Amino acid sequence: MIIDCDANATYSPDQRIRGVISSYLESLGNPSSLHRGGQRARAAIEEARAAVGRLVNAKAHDRIIFTSGATEANNTIIQSFRGSRGELVSASNEHPCVLEPLRQLASLGSKVIFVDPTSDGSLSAEAVSKELTQTTALVSIMAANNEVGAINPIGEIARVARQRSPRAVIHSDAAQLLGKGTVSLDALGVDLLTISAHKIGGLSGVGAIVMRDKIDVKPLLIGGPQEGKVRGGTENVIGIAVFGVVADALVNELPSRIQGMERVRDDFERMVLQEIPNVIINASGVARLPNTSSLYIPGVRADDLVVALDLEGILVSSGAACSSGKPEPSHVLISMGQSEERVRSTIRVSFRSDLSRQDVPRVVTALQRASERMRNKQSGASSVI
Repeated sequence: MIIDCDANATYSPDQRIRGVISSYLESLGNPSSLHRGGQRARAAIEEARAAVGRLVNAKAHDRIIFTSGATEANNTIIQSFRGSRGELVSASNEHPCVLEPLRQLASLGSKVIFVDPTSDGSLSAEAVSKELTQTTALVSIMAANNEVGAINPIGEIARVARQRSPRAVIHSDAAQLLGKGTVSLDALGVDLLTISAHKIGGLSGVGAIVMRDKIDVKPLLIGGPQEGKVRGGTENVIGIAVFGVVADALVNELPSRIQGMERVRDDFERMVLQEIPNVIINASGVARLPNTSSLYIPGVRADDLVVALDLEGILVSSGAACSSGKPEPSHVLISMGQSEERVRSTIRVSFRSDLSRQDVPRVVTALQRASERMRNKQSGASSVI
């Protein structure tokens, strides 16, 4: 049996959605069409919009714009500030779908400032405050880091930003926090949120922008009136409908899911520290996602460990899934001041909410066995030299 411990990359689709997909495959049309198939598709989208709104505690006038995922949502928001005369403030450990569009704007002349996190991976409001001015146009800080799980004090950062930069738009990429904590515009104190369906058991290829009524963004994709003219193109009806189904279920399940993930994570970390010498848990000193453990295991190569565990049916990651195929070390860990050697010996273990505590010993045993084998091999190679 395969144990998926890479849930921060893609939380495998919820089993309850199979019937929903089969039902909609039978008779869905283009949601812009007037016939019954089109109207059924339109109704499915609006029902999903309402369900996602309930999950993020949206107010009556807040807007939810469906996109192809958090990457498109983040790009749409950031590209809206192309040509802005004010500063754009973000963090150096953001997801690449925030970093890269900001770097592009910087290459075109925008003033972009990246704030470094602490050694624990979180961003302090004080550090952000130092970079804010009366002319700051955008503050974009992720709610929780996808690699080490550190949760940023977005509410505090937003309060400081309101005081020092009253004209700034405040945005948070909440893709990783959704389903693992409270996500809403009011709770985080922001103007814009981005979320993703496949992080909570939906299908890949669907996300959303949650925005306050008086906030405007410029469409990244033009050519149609869909999604309030913010996102042109025929909607991914089945993906959006499924997003609504899992969002609806999560509204009532969230507290128990968080508790379940925390219990599994805590059991896992306690056993790892007992069974594997010299392990260091990254971001252990700050608030973290309830399902995420970033482990530095000296004497092993993370990529080799990922492969070894895969052979035993345990899925983990050596970093963010979208960058793990690259030879470069994790920019997240580097931004925390870690050495390249430590970065290359760090794995990420992230648990699904339905993983049983009874599965934890198998994961730890496989990790201990593979780590010991690699350390012994390295030690033997060193003695030969």
